[in-house]
Amino acid sequence: MKSNSQTRRILLRTALCLTCTYPASLSFAQGGASALEEVVITARKREEGLQDTPIAVSAFSSNRLEAQGISKINRLQDLTPNLVFQNTPSNSGVGSNAAVFIRGIGQKDFAPTTEPGVGIYVDGVYLSRTVGSVFDMIDIDRVEILRGPQGTLFGRNTIGGAISITTQKPNDEFSGKIDTTLGTDNRIDVRGAINIPLTDNFFMRASLASFEQDGYVKRPFDSKDLGNQDNVNGRLAFRWEPIERLTIDLAMEYGTDKTNGPPILITRVDTPEQTPRSFVTGHNAFAGGGNPYNCFGPEASPACYTNDTVVTGNNTNLGTGPNYSDLDTEGAYFTLEWEADNFTFKSITAYRSIDGSFAQDRDGGHQEVGTPLTPDPDGPYRNPINHVSDTFVQDQFSQEFQLLGDAFNDRMQWNVGLYYFEEDGENLNPNNFFPVSIQSGGYFDYTSIAVYGQTTYNITDALRVTAGLRYTEDDRDYLPDQYIQALPLGPQAFPCFVPSFHIPCEVGDRIVPYETVNNSIEEVTPYLNLSYDIGESTMVYATYSEGYKSDGFTQRVFPPEPSLPSFDPEYVDSYELGAKAELMDGKMRLNTALFYTEYTEMQLLVADASRIGPFTTNAGEATMQGVELELSWVPAADWRVDFGLGYLDASYDKINPGAEATGLTLDSPFTLISEWNINASLEKTFRLPGGSTLLPRVDVNYRSEFYTNANGIPFRPGIAEPLFQPDYHVVNASVRWNSPSERFHATAGVTNLNDENYRIFGDYQPGFGFDMQAYDRGRQWFLTLGYAF
Repeated sequence: MKSNSQTRRILLRTALCLTCTYPASLSFAQGGASALEEVVITARKREEGLQDTPIAVSAFSSNRLEAQGISKINRLQDLTPNLVFQNTPSNSGVGSNAAVFIRGIGQKDFAPTTEPGVGIYVDGVYLSRTVGSVFDMIDIDRVEILRGPQGTLFGRNTIGGAISITTQKPNDEFSGKIDTTLGTDNRIDVRGAINIPLTDNFFMRASLASFEQDGYVKRPFDSKDLGNQDNVNGRLAFRWEPIERLTIDLAMEYGTDKTNGPPILITRVDTPEQTPRSFVTGHNAFAGGGNPYNCFGPEASPACYTNDTVVTGNNTNLGTGPNYSDLDTEGAYFTLEWEADNFTFKSITAYRSIDGSFAQDRDGGHQEVGTPLTPDPDGPYRNPINHVSDTFVQDQFSQEFQLLGDAFNDRMQWNVGLYYFEEDGENLNPNNFFPVSIQSGGYFDYTSIAVYGQTTYNITDALRVTAGLRYTEDDRDYLPDQYIQALPLGPQAFPCFVPSFHIPCEVGDRIVPYETVNNSIEEVTPYLNLSYDIGESTMVYATYSEGYKSDGFTQRVFPPEPSLPSFDPEYVDSYELGAKAELMDGKMRLNTALFYTEYTEMQLLVADASRIGPFTTNAGEATMQGVELELSWVPAADWRVDFGLGYLDASYDKINPGAEATGLTLDSPFTLISEWNINASLEKTFRLPGGSTLLPRVDVNYRSEFYTNANGIPFRPGIAEPLFQPDYHVVNASVRWNSPSERFHATAGVTNLNDENYRIFGDYQPGFGFDMQAYDRGRQWFLTLGYAF
């Protein structure tokens, strides 16, 4: 006889297997079904029904992602209330950098001296760096998005939430699939996967994908197209089941992302009245003073840097400096899981690395030979105002042990974990500015150790309490390697402090001391949850949790400083009330959550005229509060409606004195954060003669207005307008055909059908005085042909 716990596990695994093997046309209660399918998740490290899990989590099967044409991870924001997932270049030319926010908490910058606010996990392995984290999802089983601080379930804690991706695992069935997508701008995507049972208990699964597409912002100087895609990703996985209840998984993956850089445009340049001390106005003054040039007005010389010489519209960048992004990622994951009678032991060992180089002509200035600012009269272009480059190398290793079990006749479920994490690497940034060339960046070496646990006790059949606790030690060493490389205009009145104070600086002088700095922190974070079943189909719950993010350092420094600037840890206290219900005899699923988050010592990336680059400061205190609603409904057989709504009210409650100097006030808005976000989809399955099916669907996504300035305060006193995106909506439409055997399928669709021209990135820094922005590609068509066996 199997125990009740074992029986539940078997039933849940069966439901999960059925969900994963349904074809896309049947995955949403189609094929004549009149109720929603069971959704099984592992958000709490054990298989549970979505409606039985008293936490705020959104879950998507591979079938739903495929039905909505979503293969890139950042498109998850189109499905998830209060999730922002942008691909931003931050302060570099990197083509893949994840800026992720959940409920207003996240991180925009890729610098390794700060931590992500939202964690991304693949098969339980934490991806510690945002560089390379905007990847194409291939051979995915499901995605789960958890909101709020995560500390008692995951090895690495995060302050804002988690995106947990589970890949398809090898099994005992010989199967495979392949599809090809053609589309706008010479898009060619090819994806394939094959599953091979090598023996009765040893299985292999291999997947490979290539993604290519031309860019949509042109550079006349070298005919490069920015915003292009040229990625290859591969994964090889093995599963061995040597004895009953013992599973050993080994997976290896490799990816390359080599592009011409982000689709950046220069959209506005300051006048001397707006930023009289910026490098831009200094550049213009030099050009105007050294020659009879008029740098402002209709007769502006092409030697000047103004609106008339660099602002070109929505598809041209006049840059002449290096522009590229080359990233290689690789990883290996070894997982062992042993199920005993009363507990399950799991070990996750992982290694992952990033090897990247990227560069960007951020000023977008055009070629001009022989101007007063050209250091060599025969040289190819003028002195750069803002040209940056990076080398980014990172290696990470993690070891996690988990122990899960049941007690007291299955009235208690518990789990404990032990986690070790280390990473090291370098991020060096040679930067060429108008009066000075410097090397910025440095070397990092971090470790983290944690012990965590969580237990759920069923007080009655309807009432449950869950409590958890986490202890974390973070130790972080950073060695800045920053010095002056060149002074193309001669000595400047910058003060230097190393080895002793002197003015002016000279070539070779250190910008900050070449000394290792350290920050270490120990924190205990609790978790408490109460849930209650109202009848058989409705549950309500309340949650309190705490989270934190480690302190760090400002990597980009200029002018020189006597020591490396640092910032303190940030903390959140999160309160949540939620309800989950299945209504109308299983035809409708409705999940809602109300949340209130107190944010203290908030880490904010800002910029002001006192420094060239942006820096992180502890801005003060803030409150994040709002609501989320997710609805799935089958109004009739072969119909499906999905709806999601997020509302977020984010406001500052207190501003620290150091942040006031940047212009931050209690009325300042947050960047990238909309007050309202809504998604909705409608689909219908038509039965065709001969047994094939046709599935048309329409998706609509709406976001209210938000500010896009990644570095600095959204409002800029004395300057015409902030970097601002008005509210917008995007409509996607597609139709999918499945053969009677469902082995063949074809999908035709259009994304951004209404051709909405909306911003996806913005940057203004007073030290440079120009606006950088990036826009969505616009309307795109695609055609996918696929075969599965």
